[in-house]
Amino acid sequence: MSAHTYAAMPPIEMASSSTTAHTLRPVFVTVITLKIVVSAFLLATVSLAPPVSAETRYMTVAAAN
Repeated sequence: MSAHTYAAMPPIEMASSSTTAHTLRPVFVTVITLKIVVSAFLLATVSLAPPVSAETRYMTVAAAN
């Protein structure tokens, strides 16, 4: 029985993919990016809004309707 050596093994090569990328991939990346931007904008808007208890005017307007 003989031991395998590294010289006897075939070299490891990266598999080259002959397939092309999906045609809608740029659309998918754009939609995900826009979702992240819109959600960040909405979170920033909510975090910068004054609380309802900041002025009593908000409560009087809401109660009048």
